Amino acid sequence: MKKVYQIEDQEFSSRSAAARHYGLNPKMVNERISKFGWTLEQALELEARPKGDYRKKVVIDGIEYSSMRQAAKELGVAQSTLMNRIKSGIGVEEVLSGPHSEREKLKGQSKPMFYQGKLYPSARHLLLAHPEVVAGGDLKKAVTSLNDKARRAKNKGETLNLSIDDISDKYGLPKIRFVDEFDSWVAVLGESDLGGLFYEVMG
Repeated sequence: MKKVYQIEDQEFSSRSAAARHYGLNPKMVNERISKFGWTLEQALELEARPKGDYRKKVVIDGIEYSSMRQAAKELGVAQSTLMNRIKSGIGVEEVLSGPHSEREKLKGQSKPMFYQGKLYPSARHLLLAHPEVVAGGDLKKAVTSLNDKARRAKNKGETLNLSIDDISDKYGLPKIRFVDEFDSWVAVLGESDLGGLFYEVMG
């Protein structure tokens, strides 16, 4: 029976196929395994190499991440997608929403937020669309700060700070699980006053 390689919930028929998927030279990946004894995950740069640290800081849209893996995690896309799109010269916004991207999953407990009259699925999505709002260039800290402010506003009774699942239950809407469904889902709410349901980020 032909061996199947399982990497990040995906199956590959060969190590070379896995290498091409992650935008790496198959020969280099196979040499790392055969000559240096690396695991396939290490050869694909998904795990730290046996000695030293392969991770390099990356800067995307002015925001610095400790590694490509961290960037992919915080941006909510597959690492392979992010790597391949960047190598192809495609911007992050296209990676997240363009025709070449994978469908980005959306957590039901995400708390939508208003900014400049537009509702975004979460603090992270708002900040990705408006990087100028990110204080100090640290996306993670900015997301945490906005969520903390929304939580405090809820405790003061200024907003309900409802999650996506909460609003689905409140209005009897179908649950949504992908970002590209969000705008059409909001449109179903019509001209209802949503201001008291979500936190509004002031410009």
